[in-house]
Amino acid sequence: WDGCPEPEARPLLAELDAKHVASASLGQVYRGRMHDGREVALKVQRPGVQPALSLDWAVALLGATTYTTVMGSANDYGAIVDTVARGVRMELDYHNEAANAEEFATRHAFLPFVSSPGIVPELMGPRGHSRILAMNWYPSRAPRDVPVEERRAMVEKAVEACIVQLLVTGYVHADPHEGNLRVGDDGRVVFLDFGLMDRMDFGLMEKCSEGIRHVLNRDWLQLSRVFQDVRFTPTPMMRNTAYGKSRKPNYEPCTLEEFAVEVGIQIEAEAGGQSRFGAMATALKTLSSRYLMLTPPFVALLSRTFLTLEGLLGNDPVLAKEYNVYRVALPFALRRLFSPRTK
Repeated sequence: WDGCPEPEARPLLAELDAKHVASASLGQVYRGRMHDGREVALKVQRPGVQPALSLDWAVALLGATTYTTVMGSANDYGAIVDTVARGVRMELDYHNEAANAEEFATRHAFLPFVSSPGIVPELMGPRGHSRILAMNWYPSRAPRDVPVEERRAMVEKAVEACIVQLLVTGYVHADPHEGNLRVGDDGRVVFLDFGLMDRMDFGLMEKCSEGIRHVLNRDWLQLSRVFQDVRFTPTPMMRNTAYGKSRKPNYEPCTLEEFAVEVGIQIEAEAGGQSRFGAMATALKTLSSRYLMLTPPFVALLSRTFLTLEGLLGNDPVLAKEYNVYRVALPFALRRLFSPRTK
């Protein structure tokens, strides 16, 4: 390579596969072996991806602010785009991703069924300029390559792990799709790709825990109060009196009791309304044409996490019918509610 400062130096790797083993929008993963025999996975960033993302960010921000202005929305969709885009841009910082991976492993070491590859820092470039993320190769298989019983067990472990992230550790993997989950040869669910993570403070974890309990109790009024506490809905509650008459909303105050009744009707009407987080998101999206929803930026990332994860449940007819995310989450929710806030 013409740009190599030491062309005669010993290669960093004893072996490197010419063909990638995985591919995504921001990079490709290659398998290699170090001189000491360790197998490694090298995520190599695609050339030109940084300016392309910057352009996408600018176009999305322009579209969001235009939509907000034209529709007269009370939501700052530009802030949501900005939050998500900033997070995606952080995915290009491989030293940041390495730090995220190590923090994830440390925070979730108490879960015996969860694991992640360790980082190999000596194969990474200088901070701020590294285009390679080096990790230990973790012997594992893709979910599509295992028998249905193993895949089902992996999905259940992944869902429980993400619930723990939401309610116990407050460090949430923002993109747990099937390509970022593996079935380890040791039986554990292996999380990959830590470029985009979300942090939950204690107050938000407590409110999420309260919400889970209220859904299972079908206490829609208390659930609606939680929505206000996390600023997902305004105080006082606002109804769109122009619904069905004009595309531009006109909001006027209404009682929380009125809204709570509508929340209950909508959630119970949704398939999986009391067993899937995603069904609640769908129900609230339906209500957003009639009532003001504030949609703070953290909602976008959490929705992405659990809608993605629950998609795996929907691909299995047994889990789709029998698995209740709220009931699985309840013990962790109670633990959070009954535990004092500590650092």
